Amino acid sequence: MTRMQQHKCIGLADCSELPSEVVCYDEPMAKHTSFKIGGPADLFLEPRTYEELLACLQMVHKNDLPYFLLGGGTNILVSDRGIRGVVISTRCLDKISFTGDVLTVQAGATVESVCEAAEKHSLGGIEFIYGMPGTIGGAAWMNARCYGSSISDVLRQAAVITSSFQCETIDNDPELFGYKQSPFQKMKSCIWEVSLQLQEADRSSLRKAMEENLADRMEKGHFTAPSAGSLFKNNRDFGAPTGQIIDELGLRGRVAGGAAIAPFHGNIFINQENATADDVLSLIRLAVETAWKNRHIRLEPEVRLIGDWAVEELAFLNP
Repeated sequence: MTRMQQHKCIGLADCSELPSEVVCYDEPMAKHTSFKIGGPADLFLEPRTYEELLACLQMVHKNDLPYFLLGGGTNILVSDRGIRGVVISTRCLDKISFTGDVLTVQAGATVESVCEAAEKHSLGGIEFIYGMPGTIGGAAWMNARCYGSSISDVLRQAAVITSSFQCETIDNDPELFGYKQSPFQKMKSCIWEVSLQLQEADRSSLRKAMEENLADRMEKGHFTAPSAGSLFKNNRDFGAPTGQIIDELGLRGRVAGGAAIAPFHGNIFINQENATADDVLSLIRLAVETAWKNRHIRLEPEVRLIGDWAVEELAFLNP
C-alpha cells in the first residue's frame, strides 16, 4: 500500500468517538523521539484517561489499522518516511499512587518522575534507573536494565489491555524475564499500569544514589546530543562492553551526514547536525558489518527501527 492509499484509509477512519484534542494527523515524529528524528505519523492519538486509551485501541481495531504504542520515544529510530498507520502515545497517562510500599504508576509516567516520587516517600529499589529517559511502561516492556539491576527486580504486576479490550493483571514471573526481554514483547496487549514493590529506605541515601547515577550518565555523554542512549545491546556476551568493541574497531567518531558514532562513546550514536534516520542507519550498518567481518560478532540493536522502512534497507540485520 502506498503512502497516498494508506493516508486515504486513515482519513476514512472513524475517530468521531474520540475527543478532538486527542487526534492529530501527519504528526512529525521528530517531535516525539529523543533522536529528534522521524517523519510523520499518519494518525497520532494522545489519550489522557483509561477510557480514552481503550477507545483509541477499539478504533484502530474497528478500522483494521496498524498501530504503534509510543512511550517516551527514547529507544526508537523512526524512518524519515514516517509511520504508516496510527501512533498511540501514552505520555499523558502519568498518574502515580502509593499503597504502603507499593508504587502504582500509569504507563506514560516518566522514569524520572517515578524515581523522584519514590524518593519523596522514602521508598527504595527503583533508584538505579534514575537518569534514564523514557516512560515506566516502556521500561517494563523492554525490562530496562542498568547498574546491575532490571525493572523485573521490582515489578510486582502489570495491568494490560488485551486484544479483546479487557483489563488483565499479570503477576511478575521471573522465568519470563531476561536481559532486555519481557513477556509483554510477545503479547498483543497494551501496558496500562504497573505496580512496583519497593522497600523503606533512607531518603538521603536514595537521593545520593540517584544523583550519582545521573552524574555517571552525564559524564558518559548521554545528554550531550540527541540520541537513543545505547544503540546496541550490551550484555557482554562477546567478552567486552559493546562500546569498547566499536572503539577497538576504529569506528568511534565516524560520521554519516548529520549523524555520528559519538567521539566520547562507541555505543552512543548521536544526531549532531540535523541528522536523518538514513544517516543513523548507515552507521548502524557500518558497525554491524565491521564487527561481523573483523570479529565474527553479530551486534544486535537495542534501539528499535520503527516506521516505513523497506525490507532491503534492514536486510543487513538478518543476513
